[in-house]
Amino acid sequence: MDPSFVQGLHELLKQSNVPDTNTVKAATESLQNNYYKNPQCIPALFEILATSPDLAVRQLAAVELRKRLAKSGGKVWTKQSVHVRDGIKAKLLDVVTNEQAAAVRNAIARVISEIAKRELPAGSWPALLPFLFQAADSPNATHRQISLFVFYTVLETFVDGGEALDKHLPQIMQLFAKSLQDPESLDVRVTTVRALGKVAQNLESDASADLAAMQSAVPQMVGVLNQCLEQSNQDGVRQILDVLEEICMLEVPIISNHIAELIDFFLANGANTEHEEDLRLMCLNSLIWICSYKRSKVQSLGLAKHMIARLMPIAVEEDSDDVDDDSPSRLALRVIDGLATELPPSHVFPPLLEQMQAYMSNQDPHHRKAAMMAFGVSVEGCSEYIRPHMNDLWPFVEAGLKDHEAVVRKAACVALGCLCEMLEEECAAKHATLLPVIMELVNDPATQRSACTALDSLLEVMGSDISQYLPAIMERLAGLLETAPIPVKATVTGAIGSAAHASKQGFLPYFDQTMQRIKPFLTLTEEGDAMDLRGITTDTVGTFAEAVGKEAFRPYFQDLMKLAFEGMDLNNPRLRECSFIFFAVMSRVFGEEFTPFIQHVVPRLIQSCQQSEHDPVPGASGDGTINGIGIPGISAGGDDDDDDDGFVDIDELNDAFLNVNSAIAIEKEVAADSLGEIFAHTKSGFLPYIQESVEQLVILLEHFYQGIRKSAVSALFTYINTLNELSNPQPWQAGVHVKVPLNADVQKLVNAVIPAVMEMWESEDDRTAAIEVCQSLAECLNKNGPAIIAPDHLDVVCTYTIMILEKKSPPQLDSEIPEEENEEASEYESVLVSAASDLVGAMANVLGADFTDPLKQFMPQIMKYYTPGRSVSDRSTAIGSLGEIITGMKSAITLFTQDILSLLSRALSDEEASVRSNAVFASGVLIENTQADLSAHFPALLNAIRPFFEKGQNEADEVLTARDNACGCLSRMIIKNAEAVPLDQALPILFSSLPLQKDMAEWSPVLHCMMNLIQANNAVASQNIDTILQLFAHVLAGDEDNLGALLRGQVCGFVSQLNTQIPDKVQAAGLQQYLV
Repeated sequence: MDPSFVQGLHELLKQSNVPDTNTVKAATESLQNNYYKNPQCIPALFEILATSPDLAVRQLAAVELRKRLAKSGGKVWTKQSVHVRDGIKAKLLDVVTNEQAAAVRNAIARVISEIAKRELPAGSWPALLPFLFQAADSPNATHRQISLFVFYTVLETFVDGGEALDKHLPQIMQLFAKSLQDPESLDVRVTTVRALGKVAQNLESDASADLAAMQSAVPQMVGVLNQCLEQSNQDGVRQILDVLEEICMLEVPIISNHIAELIDFFLANGANTEHEEDLRLMCLNSLIWICSYKRSKVQSLGLAKHMIARLMPIAVEEDSDDVDDDSPSRLALRVIDGLATELPPSHVFPPLLEQMQAYMSNQDPHHRKAAMMAFGVSVEGCSEYIRPHMNDLWPFVEAGLKDHEAVVRKAACVALGCLCEMLEEECAAKHATLLPVIMELVNDPATQRSACTALDSLLEVMGSDISQYLPAIMERLAGLLETAPIPVKATVTGAIGSAAHASKQGFLPYFDQTMQRIKPFLTLTEEGDAMDLRGITTDTVGTFAEAVGKEAFRPYFQDLMKLAFEGMDLNNPRLRECSFIFFAVMSRVFGEEFTPFIQHVVPRLIQSCQQSEHDPVPGASGDGTINGIGIPGISAGGDDDDDDDGFVDIDELNDAFLNVNSAIAIEKEVAADSLGEIFAHTKSGFLPYIQESVEQLVILLEHFYQGIRKSAVSALFTYINTLNELSNPQPWQAGVHVKVPLNADVQKLVNAVIPAVMEMWESEDDRTAAIEVCQSLAECLNKNGPAIIAPDHLDVVCTYTIMILEKKSPPQLDSEIPEEENEEASEYESVLVSAASDLVGAMANVLGADFTDPLKQFMPQIMKYYTPGRSVSDRSTAIGSLGEIITGMKSAITLFTQDILSLLSRALSDEEASVRSNAVFASGVLIENTQADLSAHFPALLNAIRPFFEKGQNEADEVLTARDNACGCLSRMIIKNAEAVPLDQALPILFSSLPLQKDMAEWSPVLHCMMNLIQANNAVASQNIDTILQLFAHVLAGDEDNLGALLRGQVCGFVSQLNTQIPDKVQAAGLQQYLV
């Protein structure tokens, strides 16, 4: 080898480490152009890492050598002569043994593993494994550490392809069992745990002996973790927890038998105040991923009650004022939130309520604070479970709001905000009680900020009920805009926005003066609280625009657009996010008038979608690498032929991922949403940007952050809906063979979007993103017809939907116990099942009779969700889905009539009104559509629906909806076979329940029933003609959307026909104005 080549390479590596940007840039350029493309760089880099006296140069040489070896699948290595390869292998093990610097040894270990990746499968490095086994037995702890770290890196390299090591695994496991108990070195023990983690990733569930060995090692691994905690070894704790989390995610049941002990371990150490706070936080955070990845095990063991009892004392601890700071108390509440989200609410809320009641009666205010906060975090995951019991829970909230300690009152405000978000109607109904209390807290400086946040939440859900309070609210909040500290001004501004949202046009008297007060906030430029205020104000003026309408808002429009653009240039992700939302709102308010701004707005949205979330980190170079290893989300540059397809070590990337800027990720999520919104409302003006934005949105489907994937899905389906609407399509026709093709441009868009979404859906492991796919696809099908998925993607959609109903989709995977033992599900799981069921209904709608064969698969999967052990949500979903399927398939449902009828007969007497409502609707549409004669079942059905017509006091919306659906069902029975219905009894009951209150779609069967009876000269109908005509007058005078143009025209035509027969009665009913 040319010594001058080695010397030149050494000098450039040295220059790469100097603190001078220009020198580093020049050195890097020379290395890429003059050295790294030369095959001699491999032996030269080895020479330097083996002999350089400069530690930094040795380390960099090792990093670069590993990188070169990984190029192009190892071709750079295999192109070296056998002599060179053998020489490097012969010396490399001595070099790593003799290296004194740990960082360099680790870098060399990675070189060894990269070479092993090529050599071990070929059997051409026979010395490696004997060397490692021998070094692992060395009396020198450093040598043992070297051996274990090399084993770790080699095993990491062979993850998902470790056949070359399979025959050595028993010996390796025997070695690890010994090194887990290394008497001298904690580093050896920690590295052994990390290596075991890589073994775990290679295990197959049928490798019983290896699996048993791995399972038996878990207690010892936890023992090493305990040693790290006792010695405050944060790196060791973090590394072992990473291993345990990775093992927890595996389908192979390595950790399952130890879940209860692990939870106890983490609870004990999370509560241990003698530990450093960061260590406690790591242990508590571990409970969150156990709840997520092993939820069925936690559920089957009934651990929620025990966990809540142990977490509540931690929640009592005091927090810092900064809500963004993690603390043991906040993490304990986050675990309770995780339990509520991941487990059936029946496992979580009853034991939590016990604790809440006990803690609220405690003399210590921090116990009462913990009770209120725990209630608040549980609401999201338990809202449907809590809903029927809110009358019993309101005194609990009101006591917190009136507590004599401010810390409790503030916590109660947080809890109320959570309730308003999830239980809107229940909270709005309590306005008379809640608003006066909250306004008192707004006047108290100790609770002002928290109270304004709670007020914001309550006003958001109040609707027209706000009118009686609006003058007093605005007077108080306007004063605070002048006098309050900036953080309070931000919450006040948000609350005023919610007041505008609730009052709509009622906000007009306050609009101009409020704009004058808050407009200066839109020019703030200081980071921190001032920038937060500017962002919230940007959101709020958008809310104003939607409330007061575009004409009232127009005088401010141009100036506010200018300020929003200026805000985007302040390099603040949160402010850009608010500007993006503002632009989307303006497009909704002004529609196609927003078109002139598209050329300025959309490129910024696309630019946002393209940016990286990763902040610069120590050791990062300009080519998007850290110590030579590429970071996802950072584009590499410089070395065009650098195709580094070797392994990426997650441990070396930890620092990079810790530097992910979550604010930028959320900004990109909002940008994706805004693209869809703006296209939907500006329509043809957006067309020049479709291709570029679609390309970027498709890329975002693979993003690591689930919120971005979810927004990209939503936006892409909005694109399809909007572009198809612009094409003036002919009405689609049901069937698997597309009879009405999509417009060519729409089809091109569908061809770009649907395959990408299907690929994303296949591996999507986040429930919210999977829910979005189901919901958006269902909506897209219903709007645009079968051509969206038929015929090419129909089988895939059916397969993925079945997987959700079978609870075998990626976000549901949890193979701990058979499903039949686990009918109860979390509320989020039920939402996913509901979304999949809606998709089944959409497929039935667009395929019609061609859905018969797929339905044979779907029917048992849907019907199993109606059993006594299922939640209200699941039972309601099952019955509601049947109604949608029947409506879509029409007469083709006949084949399934008896099975459906059997299920509906039970559901009609369900204890829950929402289920009964769906059941009576499904019964009606089944009668309407099936070709089977169900007249014999009418008496039983009439008896079953009779209770629906019995009126009570202060009836819930579900009860009113059920009665409307019963009216529809009875009308459909009469239409199908009037002779099978005792009309003299049925019609008076029907009349007494009209007009409809909630479900306006049922006017169609009700009105058609009346028209049919009159046309048939039915005696009972004739006797009640005045009542029927008054009913016609009522619906024709109401909101046109209640009937739709077609039905309205039919009724007007029918009334005109009656006018030729009974003009005096038509005139008496006030129907003359509707004659045609």
